[in-house]
Amino acid sequence: MVASAKETKTSRRAKDRLHHVHARAGIRQDGLRHALGPELRDIWGIAEDAEPGRVREIVLLRLNRVLERFADPLMPEIVWTAYNLGVDPVHGGAGMVGRIRTMVGRGRVAVSERTCTRRFYDFLGSVKNSLDGFQEDLTGEDFRLAARWIAENVRPEREQNPRDPVPAVMRMFLDGTVCGPADEAGAPIPARLGAHGDWLCVFTDERLLAEYRAVTGAGWARIRHRTGREVVLAAARRDAATGVLVNPRPTRGAGIHAALPLSPDSIARLAVRR
Repeated sequence: MVASAKETKTSRRAKDRLHHVHARAGIRQDGLRHALGPELRDIWGIAEDAEPGRVREIVLLRLNRVLERFADPLMPEIVWTAYNLGVDPVHGGAGMVGRIRTMVGRGRVAVSERTCTRRFYDFLGSVKNSLDGFQEDLTGEDFRLAARWIAENVRPEREQNPRDPVPAVMRMFLDGTVCGPADEAGAPIPARLGAHGDWLCVFTDERLLAEYRAVTGAGWARIRHRTGREVVLAAARRDAATGVLVNPRPTRGAGIHAALPLSPDSIARLAVRR
């Protein structure tokens, strides 16, 4: 079906209005309903007489529907900081740029301000594309959760189906593609941490891997792409107890939750510093 000129114009106006949502105080800004514009309100199902609180809830839920499609674990921190959710109220009115700058400056993410901004606009592009598709109905439970997230100033948890023992974020990891160091034969290289066991380190985004290598100087014979499921199976098949470490941070000397400098000459003697 070919969209009419009127429909195309409406969609374009709605997409333009998305740039008003992360401006100023984000979803907490006064006059959020007006900032959305009639076209975007219509697409997102926001009634003309909707209370300000309900407007915020719907905006949060619509954005979260798109965010759930991203496997990158940094995206929730970046996206909700941009939209002023889970942000210190002192910095909430600093605008998107100011909020992201504060987030990076406080070390809440191990990437640059420029990288955070780029990823946010990747997300925004997906939101724009979503406006041309089907908008799911929102339920009473959706609104209950959204009201709590806003009142408590916390980010939405990843959706988990109680009938499914595997959380949605885990399914995304298992089915998605990750990359990590491999030996000449293509087998994953473990980081051996003594009493802390062996770990297979993988990255959900090649940009994260490149940033890690640039900071640590890590050099490997090969980089290989696998599904998360293949990595888990490779860890399970090893004789030594082996875990999977996702997106190690590119900083030295901060322990197992930070960097693992996996250069070939350090793998066998890697120790955890305190």
